[in-house]
Amino acid sequence: MVCYTNHALDQFLEDLLKIGIPESNIVRLGGRANSAVAQLSLKKQTKERYNRSNAEWTIIDNLKTRAEFLRAEVETQFKSFLASGLSFSDMLTYVEFEDEDYFNAFQVPESTDGMIRVGTDGKAVDATYLISQWTRGRDAGIFKHEPHVQDAAAVWSMPHALRQQKMEDWKLAINRSVVDDIWKLARDFDECQDDLSRKFNESEVALLKQKRIIGCTTTGAAKYTEDIKAASPGVLLVEEAGEILESHVITALGRDTAHMILIGDHK
Repeated sequence: MVCYTNHALDQFLEDLLKIGIPESNIVRLGGRANSAVAQLSLKKQTKERYNRSNAEWTIIDNLKTRAEFLRAEVETQFKSFLASGLSFSDMLTYVEFEDEDYFNAFQVPESTDGMIRVGTDGKAVDATYLISQWTRGRDAGIFKHEPHVQDAAAVWSMPHALRQQKMEDWKLAINRSVVDDIWKLARDFDECQDDLSRKFNESEVALLKQKRIIGCTTTGAAKYTEDIKAASPGVLLVEEAGEILESHVITALGRDTAHMILIGDHK
């Protein structure tokens, strides 16, 4: 039974008690009940002890562990995303799979004589030397006569402005990928938390299933939607139907609802 206001809900429940329906058959969801029906509140009713099996406790413990892991991963990756910029190594990793021509053009030849190669600035050359040169609008430096660099003339002849635009495109693609990974972690965390909430609400659902009448306002119906649907009510009675939006009525409908009764002022 769903009402628009707490006053109408309490009045309806009082009438049900007056016609002889036992209190033990009724439960009221939500707060702000008057003194005549306060004992029907879900929180105030005496609940039979709900015993979980060892298997159920194992499921709960596993969900808690997974939720904590996902929470930490979201926090770590998000902080890392905000704090750090993209390195040349990150760019190389990306273009290796997305822009093979550029990756080949940026490959630093390995030394075959055991000697350490240095650039014009006297610093040792590492794997990011060529992409660093290219990004700064320079030529391939000490490797400009290498065959694979010569073969990539189209890459190395690009104007500086186009190189910068290409770098920005790569950065945007990488950031989108990182954000997508963070979003997936956050989604998995939310789903895990929902599963945990459902497990802990099993005692309330068990109580609701024992009742003949579940009373609530439209706000209560929205708050306890999952619990109400789990209780599988077969009849939905809506008081003050003229005041309630259709979308609010839908939240109280379950797949097992066979009858809906709307009561309201025809004016």
